[in-house]
Amino acid sequence: MLFIHSEGFILPATGDTQASQLEKDSLSIFLFPLPNSLKKENYLEKIEDYNYRIGHCYRCEEIVEPYLSLQWFVRTKDLAKEAMRAVKENEVEFIPSRWKKNYFQWMENIHDWCISRQLWWGHRLPVWYCEDCGKPTVAEDRPPACSSCDKTELRQEEDVLDTWFSSSLWPFTTLGWPEKTEKLEKFYPTSVLCPAWDILFFWVARMIMMGLKFTGKVPFHKVYLHPLISDEKGQKMSKSRGNVIDPLIIMENYGTDAFRFALVSPQADSPYLPFSEDRVRGYRNFANKIWNASRFVLMNLEDFTPKGKEPNPELMRLSDKWILNLYFSLIREVTLNLENFEFS
Repeated sequence: MLFIHSEGFILPATGDTQASQLEKDSLSIFLFPLPNSLKKENYLEKIEDYNYRIGHCYRCEEIVEPYLSLQWFVRTKDLAKEAMRAVKENEVEFIPSRWKKNYFQWMENIHDWCISRQLWWGHRLPVWYCEDCGKPTVAEDRPPACSSCDKTELRQEEDVLDTWFSSSLWPFTTLGWPEKTEKLEKFYPTSVLCPAWDILFFWVARMIMMGLKFTGKVPFHKVYLHPLISDEKGQKMSKSRGNVIDPLIIMENYGTDAFRFALVSPQADSPYLPFSEDRVRGYRNFANKIWNASRFVLMNLEDFTPKGKEPNPELMRLSDKWILNLYFSLIREVTLNLENFEFS
């Protein structure tokens, strides 16, 4: 039984209540006399308590009332099996590796994917309904006639695709697919994807499923899942909370290098990165020390001109060898850490 219209009006389901604009708490007030009305008409079988989680809007935090509607779905069980195989066989590697457990947990318990949305903007579903028989026809382009009755009066579905559906096709559709283009051959699959962990299932897993389905290849080989940036108290940044930091202002005040340092220095094993100006200020001071040390060296070099060839170890002093040894050790260590995604 539907009590709410798609535009937010309460429907006169019991026949003795006028439709009105839905406001806070008004639905519960409206439903309060409903059991008596149903009992009067012999429609009520029993009443029992039922506990469930009440959804809230992520923007205004008001209660989201359940609403039944017809939607379009994609069957995902078979797609998930192939996507799990690719990770098990190390075609795709997650960094940090602990996210592999979450990936398998989601994929093993996957449900059909609702891909239709009731929005004003988006990619409209390629479905046309016959105005005569009502049957749907799915086609890449507008069909000339209904596939069931051959009538020509057709109406396209007004729903649009879930944004994650079109995003899941992004790795290969941007390269000219379904044509076998030079760009597709050169850039697909790519090497590294760098998303936040909160869209591992919404985007990453679905790109793997769609890539394998339509190209036979995974879209990328490594997935580096970085922490979510929060405020210094650990709360998610949002405009409604007023705790958002403008990166352009931060870079103007403290420099781009300090801002970058503050973003990449934490361990990826931590799900959240508490961010504050104090953190950036500390890295600004650190960067200044490196700058001052470099400037001191350059000032003392003055008229020195490198010879442009490798130094002869036999002509080097012990102190020179020691400095070069530290230098090359640093290069090896930094290179190894970068290759292993150890940015901290």
